[in-house]
Amino acid sequence: MTSATLSLKDAHAASPAISPVVSCTEPSTLAATVAGAGFASCLDAGGGQHWLRRPGAVATVAIHGAALLAIWSWSSGVIKPPVAPPVIELIRIQPEPKPEITPPKPEPVKEKTVALAPPKPAVPPSPAPKTVESSAAQAETYTPPPPVQAAPPGPVTPPQPAPAQAAQPAPAQAAQPAAPKQISTEGIPTDYVNQVYARINRNADYPREAKMRRQQGKVGYRLTLNPDGSLVSFDIQSSGVEALDEAAREAIRRAAPYPRLPDLGGGSYLLAGNIVFKIN
Repeated sequence: MTSATLSLKDAHAASPAISPVVSCTEPSTLAATVAGAGFASCLDAGGGQHWLRRPGAVATVAIHGAALLAIWSWSSGVIKPPVAPPVIELIRIQPEPKPEITPPKPEPVKEKTVALAPPKPAVPPSPAPKTVESSAAQAETYTPPPPVQAAPPGPVTPPQPAPAQAAQPAPAQAAQPAAPKQISTEGIPTDYVNQVYARINRNADYPREAKMRRQQGKVGYRLTLNPDGSLVSFDIQSSGVEALDEAAREAIRRAAPYPRLPDLGGGSYLLAGNIVFKIN
């Protein structure tokens, strides 16, 4: 700072007659003029006033001018990198994924439970009523004779005894063949009974109407089978719901014929069981 000030003073003393006027519009011109001549006289653009020569002010202006010149030279010498052209990137628009249509889940169908009820003890067939033979000779009813009026005495004829009616022998009853032996559930092997139960239960369908109304019940049945398994007859004990009773009848009919029975020496077989209709 001191050496620069002294140099400017010496230059001013050596050239007292030089008084250049420099416009303050260009920083480079201002700095060059100040650095070369040692003083500056700046013309104000508004009023036309000049700065007089002052050693301290001239030094300060020279320093600031040199700094501005250095900054301007440096900024003008920096090579700005070229601006990269805008890049247009094409992006393929992916089609929106179609919504996955999930089929509605079927409503769970409640399965019927056809329970096997323990067989009821079969009622032994009642013995055939004995036929009471009516006797050919019927007992006569005694009737007292009417009173006899008094008759004149005469020969009395003793009454003749009525001839005894010969008793006719009763007609001999024709010999009837013995009824075939009937075997009930207790006398049938358990394996065979379970086969019949399972066969009927597989053919038992829960009526749709009864299921919608949530009707339940137990239908008892009694089958009469031939030794070969064919169905002779059957009867049921009602559950109180006609639809369930009819379903039990249909199951018994569809299950026939049944497996052949083991040789137990019976002419027919009586088998009892139950079909239970229950909604879980």
